Amino acid sequence: MVHVSIMASHEQVSATDLLKDVITMEENGMQKCWTSDHYMPWWHDGGYAGATWPWLGAALAKTNNIIIGTGVTAPILRYHPAIVAQVFATLGYMFPERVFLTVGTGEAVNEVPAGNQWPSNVERFERLKEAVDIIKKLWNEEWVDYNGKYYTLKDSNLYTKPQKPIPLYIAAMGPQTAKFAGEQGDGLVTNEVNVQNLKDKILPAFKAGVEEISTSMSSLSESKGNSANYDKNLPKKNYEDMTKAVFIPASYDEDKQKALKSISFWKGAMIKAFFKVDVHDPREIQENGQVVGNDTMEKMAFVISNAEEGIKKVKEYADIGITDVVLINSSPNRENFVKLLSKEIIPAL
Repeated sequence: MVHVSIMASHEQVSATDLLKDVITMEENGMQKCWTSDHYMPWWHDGGYAGATWPWLGAALAKTNNIIIGTGVTAPILRYHPAIVAQVFATLGYMFPERVFLTVGTGEAVNEVPAGNQWPSNVERFERLKEAVDIIKKLWNEEWVDYNGKYYTLKDSNLYTKPQKPIPLYIAAMGPQTAKFAGEQGDGLVTNEVNVQNLKDKILPAFKAGVEEISTSMSSLSESKGNSANYDKNLPKKNYEDMTKAVFIPASYDEDKQKALKSISFWKGAMIKAFFKVDVHDPREIQENGQVVGNDTMEKMAFVISNAEEGIKKVKEYADIGITDVVLINSSPNRENFVKLLSKEIIPAL
């Protein structure tokens, strides 16, 4: 069964209004809320950039059952992975089984303005691998020493650890990171909205990672001679049961043109190169995003004027094995979209 949830987007909506939004989501029966983790927005005009971590604590405290986590936190430059581990361990301790963390290789719009040089794709991937290793060790072990290429820890111990395991998802735009997500994550998250690319490239790579690590784990656990090398932090893997989430900018209004106007905020984010190269100024991103036409937005994003259109779009992703469709709510009236999802679209899936 496919799950539909909402992204609380700090780039477009104030932190105060997003707090009201997550309360509305829970009141309407939605089970999960994702939230962006940005230092700068994808669009200059009307942009926001609230800090996600304090908002997470407030959102969890203001609600009772809804599960809330990031999509996506980049533990590579502006956030040291040890601090990411501490923050989410504390959230997991305070709100057990209601928190998850998604990590990725980041975007220049967040890292460069915070005072960092933008690394190569290779370096960012290497940093992510080290960061995932550090976060897992700190969540599960005592007195961690770590000597990596990019990060070191000495006598490091989280005195406040999560009460229950925290799902750790890994974001990927290409096959290499998708395979890594299968190997080391509890699930895959992607901004790739093209159904064919997901079917042919991203999901097969993720599955290959799951199968490869599962085979390795089985071999190690069966081999007494290698038992000392067995990594107890590696989760048991079952591809079919694992989260496979896609993030899609979304807008609903009975007037399709109003829905398209509202979602124009995300035109810059539809240019894939901005996830890789050093284009870090929201003003420049907005200027370049003007080349993305409304016809492209309607095709690539989740722009609907009724429930039937929404049901059809969700099923396109469900049919290829996506388990979670995460909609970045850019509707003219965000509450109306939540109600449409909870009352008409989700029950029909």
